Amino acid sequence: MICSSINIDFVKNTFREYYYKHSNCLSVPDPIRAREFGFMYFDNFVTRHISFGNIGELIAKLIKEPPADVFCSNAYYKFPSHPIQEKQWEGADLIFDIDIKDLGVNCMPNHSFYVCSMCSNCTQKNHICTNCENEKMLHIYIPCNKCFEEIKKETSKLLDFLNFDIGIEKKNIEVFFSGNAGYHMYIYNSSYNKLDSKARSDIVDYIMGNGIMLETLGINRFKKEFFIKFPKGGLSLGWRKRLCIDLGISEKSVIKMKNFVTTKGGYQGFKKEIDSLSRRLGVRIDPNVTTDVHRIFRLAGSINSKSGLSKIRCNNLESFKPLVDSCLLNEKEVYIKPKTNLKLCLKGNNFKVSNSIEKLPTYAAIYLICKGLADIVLNEKS
Repeated sequence: MICSSINIDFVKNTFREYYYKHSNCLSVPDPIRAREFGFMYFDNFVTRHISFGNIGELIAKLIKEPPADVFCSNAYYKFPSHPIQEKQWEGADLIFDIDIKDLGVNCMPNHSFYVCSMCSNCTQKNHICTNCENEKMLHIYIPCNKCFEEIKKETSKLLDFLNFDIGIEKKNIEVFFSGNAGYHMYIYNSSYNKLDSKARSDIVDYIMGNGIMLETLGINRFKKEFFIKFPKGGLSLGWRKRLCIDLGISEKSVIKMKNFVTTKGGYQGFKKEIDSLSRRLGVRIDPNVTTDVHRIFRLAGSINSKSGLSKIRCNNLESFKPLVDSCLLNEKEVYIKPKTNLKLCLKGNNFKVSNSIEKLPTYAAIYLICKGLADIVLNEKS
């Protein structure tokens, strides 16, 4: 949310410098000639159906006319710059997206802000502008360490599903921090690339734990009663194993299973418990991201205009530090005017700003400007 022309000029010039000095960070999936690119500019204008012959052409474009955001298709086409009905789709990488806002982290209200879409007034508690009484407030949040720990756990859970349940080797999975508040997971050059949206939807349902049937555990309905018949494959794999371990159900005794289901209210009562449990044990991914075979995704190595942080590959998820490793803008000090009091930690440095003119390194200033929580001040005396 970069409102004023002064903010836009400052951010655009900083982004230009980044693409000039850090072009080696950009990572375009092969083959580049088959990918569709898209750009969002600072006036929110979006353009798509662009193609490049090589990465040098892309870098030149970013330096000459730096956009707010750079996107690249998960699909590869015969004619990527043609209209969608003429592109001739040839396949698409399988991609998953996890975002902090979908995890329901209970600390989020403590670091949430609301910025008026009309006058840019900022408040932390009111959902109605205290300045102009506009009800259209933009929800802005600054993730804390707890938020990032929770999303790391969810991302690790997704890795387990893909590795142990789907059978994708970890060496074929690439994990990226989105540059704001999420992680993207890519599966390149696999047998899944030819899957259509319906098939990808089935994978999503499995990973999220949607529609799990009691028959999976050998619990079959018969009129108003139920009977137990364990599946031939047993209960030691996939969702069967996950549910049994969490519930403490024995996978060997039919009698114990029957008694357990009875104590939970029979077939219907146990079904409600399984539905609730599968939602908790499943991974909270964005289903629309995975099922869309024509989607354009933020390009790896590019800057996220929601934060000024870069989308960066995580070679080691456990040791990766989002607010350090993805913070690549320069450290030149500039003056800003924050819209509210807040605390911020970037690049290992703690900042405590008040609603007055502050001097911060460029990377921290850009972060707050991109969040809509500050304005650049060209003259500190103004």
